[in-house]
Amino acid sequence: MLYLNLFLAFVKIGVLGFGGGLAIVQLIYDSIQPFMAISQEQFANIVAISQITPGPLGINVATYVGHECAGFAGALVATLGVAFPAFVIISIVCRMLKQFQDSKIVQGALAGIRPAVIGLIGAAVITLAPPAVAGETRLASGLLDVLANTPVDCVAILMVAATVILIGKFKKSPILVLLIMGCIGAVIGVQ
Repeated sequence: MLYLNLFLAFVKIGVLGFGGGLAIVQLIYDSIQPFMAISQEQFANIVAISQITPGPLGINVATYVGHECAGFAGALVATLGVAFPAFVIISIVCRMLKQFQDSKIVQGALAGIRPAVIGLIGAAVITLAPPAVAGETRLASGLLDVLANTPVDCVAILMVAATVILIGKFKKSPILVLLIMGCIGAVIGVQ
């Protein structure tokens, strides 16, 4: 029964995961709660690891959660659950795209989905921001006592700003920026 529940939970993510990646973070967080009671900070760590490992975020999280719940078989079931709907949907879309590409209904649906995806990414920010800038593990704790006693991690906020500037303004590679920020975090050290 656990395998069926895992499969169905991740099928739901696969079917409803419009926008993929960060757009479905909140959906994933809500969907895995019956299997793993985890904090936002623990989930943010799972997302961070999923972002720096090869493959889509949904697949990586499904594999991790499935493995934690039911070993290799659970990882396989959860991964198939999240991937199967995308395979079916994209197969259908590819066959029908030429036929309906000029349809006003299809164009309207796509125009409606784009802002919703931005909203979903905003929901991911709401889920991931608190543990990143005000969580228990703080980058500023080892620097100055003044920074350690603030309600937010000032170093983490500076790193968020630097990441936005490096990627948004200077068009630096997200992979390079992740590596740089990871190295900075390792040097500063979490105490």
